[in-house]
Amino acid sequence: MSKTEQTTPTFNSKEMKCIMCGEVMFYSPENLVHVCLKGNHGILAYFEPDSCWFAAEEKTTAELAEKKIKFHFIPKSVFENGGIGAGFECDQHGTEKQV
Repeated sequence: MSKTEQTTPTFNSKEMKCIMCGEVMFYSPENLVHVCLKGNHGILAYFEPDSCWFAAEEKTTAELAEKKIKFHFIPKSVFENGGIGAGFECDQHGTEKQV
């Protein structure tokens, strides 16, 4: 399966590869969200209950639209207000580190 075909993981799957860069995404079981901060696509998140992607880069949203993938554009500042962005690292084991 290519990274563009995997747009909807199994609910509460805990593991998912980013559809833009192919890296394993951080999973937050408390929030049911997968997050990728890797690659040149900017902040990219997948919220399981809505089966919807959230992107902080307009270029990324254009690519999602072209692939006919459900998404919302969320300005980078909104993610940063939540503590996600510059200096934030995701540990694949579920812990967060602030740098």
